[in-house]
Amino acid sequence: MLVRLTVLGLFAAVVSPGATFAADLPTKKTPPAVPVVASPPNWSGFYAGAFVGGLGGDFSTSQALQASGTGFGFNTGTLFGYSLESGHVVYGIEGDVATNSLSHKFAARPGLVGNKIESAYEMHGRARLGYDMGGYLPFIAGGAALDHIYQYQNNPNDFDGASRSQLGWTIGAGVDAKVNLPILGPSIVRAEYLYEGMPSAAYDLGGAPLRSSLGVNEVRVALITPVGVGWTPSPEIGAADWSGAYFGVLGGGAHQSVTTKGLGASDEMNASGGFGGLYAGHNWLFGNAMLGVEGSTMLSGVEGDGPQPGALSTHYENYLDSDFRGRVGYAFGRFLPFLAAGALWSESAQTDRSNGDYRGALAQVSALFGGGVDYMATDRVALRAEYLHGASLGTVNTHLDSEVCCSQSRSSDSFRLGIAYYLH
Repeated sequence: MLVRLTVLGLFAAVVSPGATFAADLPTKKTPPAVPVVASPPNWSGFYAGAFVGGLGGDFSTSQALQASGTGFGFNTGTLFGYSLESGHVVYGIEGDVATNSLSHKFAARPGLVGNKIESAYEMHGRARLGYDMGGYLPFIAGGAALDHIYQYQNNPNDFDGASRSQLGWTIGAGVDAKVNLPILGPSIVRAEYLYEGMPSAAYDLGGAPLRSSLGVNEVRVALITPVGVGWTPSPEIGAADWSGAYFGVLGGGAHQSVTTKGLGASDEMNASGGFGGLYAGHNWLFGNAMLGVEGSTMLSGVEGDGPQPGALSTHYENYLDSDFRGRVGYAFGRFLPFLAAGALWSESAQTDRSNGDYRGALAQVSALFGGGVDYMATDRVALRAEYLHGASLGTVNTHLDSEVCCSQSRSSDSFRLGIAYYLH
């Protein structure tokens, strides 16, 4: 858990895109020299950022007996959106994705098996409506929520579990404030509250199924970068501005080699598949040299079948990845080749096909390194191709069929394609 908290914290810090965007410089007329003052910027345009949040979950589950309880946790994630302004009214759409650390444990009692419920990640698609008060924007927001929920029996039978992706709703309110930060320059700081409701669903934990539901109260603080004000592209043919913040979408494919050891044996299986998600970062230029930081969150479908010690037929699925990386590169006009290194946090689910035993939310941390090239296709849109290699920094205890087996590590090779929008 300590490793998980550390990686999530790093991810929250890195995907906060911060960019420098300056107000229009005064221009001069000749004669006489008269400065032209730019109009104050409004809230229109693209924006992207990152957030950290505190979570309070209202959990409910029922078998022959119904029980409810409250759990507390946190999350980190990235957001992006687009706003339009008409008069003082600001409206737009926004999406976000976050990794969660939220759970509650129910003790065994007559009519209810001992179990635990976890929320692994969440996504929101929302409409926003606000009122421009100059440097402040109070708003309300609402839309759809998607949570990935895992429920399983308490020890020693925690391999009896099931997971579902639940579609629900969300509503909330908050306020954005324009600030001018050191290094990052003009930015937006947000504070907001949102509620999400997940309908009840059945989870089969190896006996009579349970019906469970979840309601989440969430308080977030976000750091956001809007599209730069007064930025103009370089008049030089073939030149590109690689500085500042950016956000985008990426997708690709991966191959993994998964090694599981225990009970005096070692087995290996291969897994492959695709993935897709969001990425965001910030570049600093020193002449043509680039230093940057970047993070991504991806939903994955990397799957494979093979043996594990004590479980000859096992299905493996890596379903969530979040990474944090540093980058170095050198710009050649519209091309930016780069090297990258950092850490990758992943979650997998595994099933013993012979008896149906299931373990989900198995978290693992890997070292990640590779390289690629970005190409600035327009003044703000960049395309990317990159290769990355990952290697486990330790092992994860699968406990697929018992509490004494087994330890698992993996290596991965992935190829990504991405498209990003620079906020400058």
